[in-house]
Amino acid sequence: MTNPVTAARYDARDGTEHRVLVGRSPQGGWCVLDRTPDGVTIVDTLSSDERSEQVAALARDYATEQQAFHDGERLDEPLPRPAHNASEESAWAA
Repeated sequence: MTNPVTAARYDARDGTEHRVLVGRSPQGGWCVLDRTPDGVTIVDTLSSDERSEQVAALARDYATEQQAFHDGERLDEPLPRPAHNASEESAWAA
C-alpha cells in the first residue's frame, strides 16, 4: 500500500491499540487496513472510483463499530476474523 494514513483508531478489550489505515493498493484502488503491533487485517478493498472522503468515512465507521464491540455495546464483531492468508495481508501492508 502506498502512503497509508491513519483514518481512525480503537482499543480492543485486551488493551491492544488498533490503527485503521487507508491508502492506495498496488492496483490503484483503495484499501482499508486494521493494523496492530501483531499484524494487519484487510477490512475492505474499494475501486479507484471511490473518493478519499468516502474511504476515510468507511474507516471511521469501522473503528466506531469495533470500539462499540470491544466496549460491550455491540454483541457481534463488525468484521469476523476468518482464516486468513498472512502472505496476502503482508503484500497489502507493504
